[in-house]
Amino acid sequence: MLRAGWGRVGAAWQTGMQQVGEIASVGFQNPLQRLWGAAASLLILAYTIVLGLLCIGMMLLTRKGWPADVLGKVWCRWIVKTCGIQIEVKGLENVDPKGRYVLISNHLSNFDIWCTIAALPLTIRFVAKKELLRVPVFGWALALSDHIVIDRSKPQEAVEIINRKAKEEVQRGFCVLFYGEGTRSPDGKVHRFKKGGVMFALAAGLPIVPVSISGTRKFLPKGSRVIRPGGKVRIVLDRPIPTQGVPLDERDALNGRVRQIVIRNYVENL
Repeated sequence: MLRAGWGRVGAAWQTGMQQVGEIASVGFQNPLQRLWGAAASLLILAYTIVLGLLCIGMMLLTRKGWPADVLGKVWCRWIVKTCGIQIEVKGLENVDPKGRYVLISNHLSNFDIWCTIAALPLTIRFVAKKELLRVPVFGWALALSDHIVIDRSKPQEAVEIINRKAKEEVQRGFCVLFYGEGTRSPDGKVHRFKKGGVMFALAAGLPIVPVSISGTRKFLPKGSRVIRPGGKVRIVLDRPIPTQGVPLDERDALNGRVRQIVIRNYVENL
């Protein structure tokens, strides 16, 4: 098993080197940005391996998930800084850092989660697809963490896991992050929202905070493996929407309301 695991690490490193090679074929504003993108790709891989292994060791020793919270935030901040991303956060006055919320956001890029965790003073749990468990080091750490991993091919089972584990997490004072569209936008627009986040919020009686993230797509569009560093990101936290006392049959209207707020605060061409 150990040999197979390190074999996957080697494969990940090879993939990283292939990504660096692909950078040469992508248009950049100048040669320095191309070199920056190559360096950022390798550094992110290095951060993932080093911090991931440290996180795994600490979680195995403590038998707790908190090392993933602490080192995960460090990991995200290092990535953001390495890629030269300036994050502007609006609406922090709308949330209590120790409060319990369901965050529902649009989804543009892998950089969404890195920027969100790096910039927000909240302890966040996110819903991840089980395929991520196969990613060397990162997937191993994810499996030991308190984040919520689901099999998207089994929707009923996924709903049960989300409801059970998310309720456990928010009872301990964490927020749960849902990406409303369920997948990254292929064109930078905000598409139809699925109902999972709203249904969980209604069942748990937790307020929903609509989150709009703008600007991350330019760093790594869906389908691309080439990082284009340098630029701005804006995250807007709107006012929490109470759900206590809201009947379940109003979920569609509530879902539409959340989506419209996300669209209102979203800047497509940031």
